[in-house]
Amino acid sequence: MSSEATKEAIMNTALTMFAEKGYAAVSMRDISGAVGIRASTIYYYFKSKQDIFDALIEMVDQISEKLKDGFAQALGLSKKVKCADFVKVGKLFVTGYLNNEKIGTVLHMLENERFHDTKADEAWKKMLFTDPIRNAKEVFEALHKRDFIKDKDSERLAVEYHGIITLGYFTDDLDAMEKSLRAFYKRVFE
Repeated sequence: MSSEATKEAIMNTALTMFAEKGYAAVSMRDISGAVGIRASTIYYYFKSKQDIFDALIEMVDQISEKLKDGFAQALGLSKKVKCADFVKVGKLFVTGYLNNEKIGTVLHMLENERFHDTKADEAWKKMLFTDPIRNAKEVFEALHKRDFIKDKDSERLAVEYHGIITLGYFTDDLDAMEKSLRAFYKRVFE
């Protein structure tokens, strides 16, 4: 196994184990055993279990930035925001981001750890609320500047929009989320 493949295997294995058993219940020896490497080898790649945890959060941040950049590019090219596209983007946020194999597993891991680890709680809130609301605010500001919407209160719009999205995520009721997004679109865009 190449050096990069070994590092990736360590991260993937640790992520799965952290999500299933909890961070505190998993040791570096457990991870190395599951990967099939000597316990000492894991320290070549990561100084500590916390270092692996931090690398997983960084990985999710990178995935998030790519998704955000892709959305910003699509927004910049659009001549008009259609209701169907607006709803599709909301659904994709749930199905393509929150339920993404890596991001969803990291969220699950953080959910398990957040009540007894402040760093995990901060990362969970950042991934699920802070960053998406900030990104949505930027999008609504851009939409207002392009005269797609009249409402200047991008912060309020972002919070309301994200509330619809997170309700769809937590209830797993994408049909109700779609209906709410359509109503939001009609009120804000028409």
